[in-house]
Amino acid sequence: YLAMLTRQGVIKRTPLSAYENIRRSGLIAINLNEGDRLAWSGITSGENELIVATKQGMAIRFAESDLRVLGRTATGVRAIRLKEGDSVVGVGVVREGATVLTVTEEGKGRRTDVRDYRTQYRGGLGIRNYGSKGHVAGLKVIDDTDDIILISLEGIIIRMHVEDINVQSRYGSGVRVMRLGEGDRVVTVARTEHSDEEETAKPE
Repeated sequence: YLAMLTRQGVIKRTPLSAYENIRRSGLIAINLNEGDRLAWSGITSGENELIVATKQGMAIRFAESDLRVLGRTATGVRAIRLKEGDSVVGVGVVREGATVLTVTEEGKGRRTDVRDYRTQYRGGLGIRNYGSKGHVAGLKVIDDTDDIILISLEGIIIRMHVEDINVQSRYGSGVRVMRLGEGDRVVTVARTEHSDEEETAKPE
């Protein structure tokens, strides 16, 4: 399946077969509500569990089977109920033995055992993921052997070994993973394969 999630918390999944014959001009993959935009897309098995994170520090874990299969032009259904001013910033596909990496716009990062996120029904408010001061920039489900790449608004990029970041509870504030200049903030969090050949940053 191809799953898609919007900034306003609307999610849908569509069989990959619906995209077999893509025209040069493209195809409509999801019908967006006014003012909404796509936040994430990914390939799922039909039996995955997803963790959806928001800017204001909430998160919800639910089974993909809670989502009925929809056509390409459908709008989708609610994944998480957002409070006023909140928006979706990241999605992770749950894997056994993995940890959940949360990075804030201010450059703090924290890994948490995936088991700390209990499974709920989609469409609720979720649970508190990050309660310290600041906004969440992104969330990734990662393995100890991964690297992460962080990019700031000012175009600064760093790479870091995941194993260097401490594992804490959902109530932990994390460690400094990126030092930022005045007015700068983290805007992109990406997971990539581990590399010993490239110089990497260390958390503080």
